[in-house]
Amino acid sequence: MAINRVVRLAGALIASAAIVVGCGSNTATPSPAASGGGSGAASASCPYKFAVITHGDTGSFWSVVYKGAKDAAAATGCTLTEVYGSQQQGQAQPDDNAENQAIQDAVNQKVDGLAVSDHNPSLMNPTLAAAAKAGIPVVLINAGCDDADIAASGAMTCVGQPEAFAGKQAGARFMAEQANNVLCVIHQSGQNLLDRCNGIAQALGTGATCSTGDAPASGPACTELTLSVPNAASNPSASAQQVTAYLQAHPGVNAVMTLNNAIAQGVQSALPSGSKIKLATFDLNSWDISAVKAGTIDFVVDQQQYLQGYLPIVFLQLYKAHYGASVGGGTTVPTGPLLVDKTNVSNVEAGAAAGES
Repeated sequence: MAINRVVRLAGALIASAAIVVGCGSNTATPSPAASGGGSGAASASCPYKFAVITHGDTGSFWSVVYKGAKDAAAATGCTLTEVYGSQQQGQAQPDDNAENQAIQDAVNQKVDGLAVSDHNPSLMNPTLAAAAKAGIPVVLINAGCDDADIAASGAMTCVGQPEAFAGKQAGARFMAEQANNVLCVIHQSGQNLLDRCNGIAQALGTGATCSTGDAPASGPACTELTLSVPNAASNPSASAQQVTAYLQAHPGVNAVMTLNNAIAQGVQSALPSGSKIKLATFDLNSWDISAVKAGTIDFVVDQQQYLQGYLPIVFLQLYKAHYGASVGGGTTVPTGPLLVDKTNVSNVEAGAAAGES
C-alpha cells in the first residue's frame, strides 16, 4: 500500500534525524535555529512547539490528518500547541476569518513552526508571509498546494494532493473503462473542487475546464453539477435527489464523480438497481471501503490524509533542528492520489483499521 511506503519513508527521515542528533555531542555543534541554542540532548527531546491550523472539522477525514500530526509529534518528541479546525460539524462552510485569526494568534504566541491549510489564499497568504518573514517556518497542508500560493505564503512546501492532477487520474480511469460522459458533482464552493473537475475534463481531452449546464448525449464530456442543497454534505439524501433528477434528464451520462463520500453514499443508494453508471468519489472512509469491496463504487481517490498531518511535523522538526534543512523546493510534496479499487482495497482497509486512512 502506498501510504505504508511513504510512512516508512517518513520514519526513515525521523530515524536519520535522531542519528544525526545522537552523534551531535561529538561531531556537530547545535543548530543556531534551536531555541536557546540547546544541546544535542535537548534537540533529541525536541524543544519546539508547532501549531496545526486548518479549515477542517473533526470528522472522519480531518481526524485522520490530526492523528498523523499527533503521531509525528510523539515520534519526534515535539509539542503541538494547538490542533485547530475552523469548521464545526454541521457548518456549511469553513470559517476562513476564524482560521486566519488562529494563525495570527499562534504567531503572537511565538510558536516554532506552522502547519496550515491555506484555504483562502487572498486572506491568509499575507498573514503566513509575515510569519515566515519573522522567522517562523511554514508548511502548508491540504489546501494551497499551488506553486504560486506556496511562494506568496512564504511556505517551504505544501503537503497534499494536487487537485487537478488527482482529477486527471480519475478521468484517465474513466476513459480506460469507456465511461467518458462524466458528471462531476460539486457540493460546496472551493477552487480545489473546481480543480478536481477540471482535471477530469483535461484527461478526457475536452479542454481545460469542465463545462456547466446540460450534459451531452455522449462523451467524451465532463459536466459540472453544483448542488443547490444547503450544507449538501450533511444532507446526502436531498443531494442525491438532485443528482438522480439530473441523471434522469441526461441519460447519456455514464459516470458520476462526487467530491465528497457522503454525497457518493446518497447517490449510490438512490441509483436504480442494475444501473450501468460508474460511480466514484474522493476521500476514503469506511463506507467507501465497503462499497468498493461490494462493487457498488468503482474506485475512490484517496489523498492519504494521514501523511498530510504527519509529514509537516517531520519537515518542521528537520528545519528547526538541522540548520534550516528544507523539503519540497517551493513546490508540492504529493500525498496522492492513490486510486483505491478491488485490487488494493484490502491493504487500504488495514491502514484504515490502524486509523491511518
